[in-house]
Amino acid sequence: MESLREVQGVQYELFDMRALDEMALMVAKAFGRYEPMAIAQDIPVNEFVDFVKLLGPKAQEEALTVLARDQQTGQVIGAMIADDFASVLPDGIERLGERFEPILALLAELDEQYKRGRSLHSGEYLHLFMIAVNHQHKGRKVAHNLIQICLENGIRRGFHTAVTEATGVISQHIFRMQFGFADRLEIPYKTFVYQGKRVFESIEEHTGTILMDKTLVE
Repeated sequence: MESLREVQGVQYELFDMRALDEMALMVAKAFGRYEPMAIAQDIPVNEFVDFVKLLGPKAQEEALTVLARDQQTGQVIGAMIADDFASVLPDGIERLGERFEPILALLAELDEQYKRGRSLHSGEYLHLFMIAVNHQHKGRKVAHNLIQICLENGIRRGFHTAVTEATGVISQHIFRMQFGFADRLEIPYKTFVYQGKRVFESIEEHTGTILMDKTLVE
């Protein structure tokens, strides 16, 4: 595993496949606890683990995903799963099951709107896809450091713009206020319709998913 930085007892490193099982379980538990759409769809932990595992080979190949590991225990306590925005989702995503379908449909709609009229080429747009931190390690600035180090790694690899779909008020605040991301598009949860149903209308504390971007290199 390629080490990127150590901050206050946490080692930040590039993802490799040896950490896939541990990362997948940590991300699944964090999203089940905090992510509005995953909670609304009541996605079981094992199904979310399967979803994250599908992302593993692509994450290793692109070398854009960053892990946080507690140096004392060796445990993976955070992950910033990132990819090339011009690339496609891995094979098998379409077979995950109906609970994931509305979430992927909402994200796809945002992404398609953003990409319309833009010429996206490989190696240009860094996609910050999923960020997760073990709730037992709150207060250590793990999320902030994961984003910062992920952006720095992207710049080193030649990316000029970062894009994210922030699904909750906390992540939206972090990206907007701490990193200078700008809101570009939003799909409100109350009005989003999938197969004739407002599948996310039960979400109360979050208004919608916001697609945000930030110029990395002028």
